[in-house]
Amino acid sequence: MELTNYLMKEFKKRKIDDAIISHILHDIRRIKFADNKIVNTTTESLQNINLFLVKDKKILSTNFKENAGGDGKMGGISRLEKKQADNFVMITMKRLKSIKSTENYYGINEKKFRYSEIKDGYDKKVKNINDLDLLGKGMNSALKIGAKRTNGVLEIHDAKGYVETSNNVEYKEKKSEFYFSIRSFFGKEESGHMNCCSRTLKKFNIEKAGRESGEIAKDSRNPVNCKSGKYDLIMSPMAFAPILMYVGEAASIFAVESGLSFFSDKIDKKVGSNELVIYDDGTLANGIGSTKADAEGVKTRKNILIDEGIFRKYLHNTSTARKYKTESTGNAGMIYPEPWNVAIKTGKENSNEMIKDIKRGIYITNVWYTRFTNYHTGDFSTIPRDGAFLIKNGKIIQSLKGMRISENVLKMLANIDSIGNKPVNLRTWEAEMPVYTPAVLIRNCNITTPIL
Repeated sequence: MELTNYLMKEFKKRKIDDAIISHILHDIRRIKFADNKIVNTTTESLQNINLFLVKDKKILSTNFKENAGGDGKMGGISRLEKKQADNFVMITMKRLKSIKSTENYYGINEKKFRYSEIKDGYDKKVKNINDLDLLGKGMNSALKIGAKRTNGVLEIHDAKGYVETSNNVEYKEKKSEFYFSIRSFFGKEESGHMNCCSRTLKKFNIEKAGRESGEIAKDSRNPVNCKSGKYDLIMSPMAFAPILMYVGEAASIFAVESGLSFFSDKIDKKVGSNELVIYDDGTLANGIGSTKADAEGVKTRKNILIDEGIFRKYLHNTSTARKYKTESTGNAGMIYPEPWNVAIKTGKENSNEMIKDIKRGIYITNVWYTRFTNYHTGDFSTIPRDGAFLIKNGKIIQSLKGMRISENVLKMLANIDSIGNKPVNLRTWEAEMPVYTPAVLIRNCNITTPIL
């Protein structure tokens, strides 16, 4: 708090119009493992100063990072010397002078709110758990189910932050996160990947993640090349997470204005199946991205993006809301509006019931290299990896390899036929933005294969 107060006073002396300063202290413990052995352990204490600054409609966003050291208190001046802070202010103001002004800016939030703590947002146990014991439970559960070897990482995050704006809006918050990623191997081509993450230890089911990873690897034995064509797809939470993330990104008014959204001109128009409800929720209990307030200090909330297949809302900060004569949705980032936790409303079926509904389909457990050929239309492709299984007449009959999903996001949303009943919190290599999703059944998807 002392550091942000000092910086804010210095910027105000220089007659800035708007400023947001975020000061975060972040402790990270990380254990990497390969071939069932620990290969690296690290502990980091990081200090991050994020800055948003406006003067004469010239906008600058920057940050300052360093190892925190010290006693971890929020004071900060003892770690970031006053001389360094003064130098940071001087350099920032100099850079600001060289930036061109814009008319497309309408200010930051001026209101003050009463904030509520996020349910299951911080766990005091984050400081004292036995990391090695926790990792052992995850690895061993994969090996017990039949995996031959495992690779992955366990991360424990303990962060506290303070946000202050030039409009005298401020708040502080603590966050914890437990993250586990494990890839299990049965043979040369057989693998299974699973992630799990939680803000609290009690909801961090690391053994379940290890077991499911091992099961996928074991069941993936003797894969055969897939044939191209139209298939009904069951996409596991890991596989659907990147698509849901891009839905959230496309709902930001920034993406719309940049020509990078497949939701452009889609307000109150049909974009999905009748059962489809997708929302962003910054208040989600145990949500990995949940926060009591956005970067401007606006209280976060649940925003329905797609309601029974109809697209309803773009995500706004204060500036864009004023431009479009609406209200902020509580999604301000340091630069543009962004989602917190993109979630899909839970359905009633489990994966086994979905499988019984399929005559010709594929169960996809994971994907990578999700890439768009056209963000505006939603055309993309992604490559299934790890276990993928052919479904015929309601039964899994074969492990598959060598395929690509070549599709359109809007078409897939329209073809969602069933939504699972077991949602999970996820962030993955392909979906760094947190999502909350179960498995989904999507009809009539296009599968392509390499030309040999």
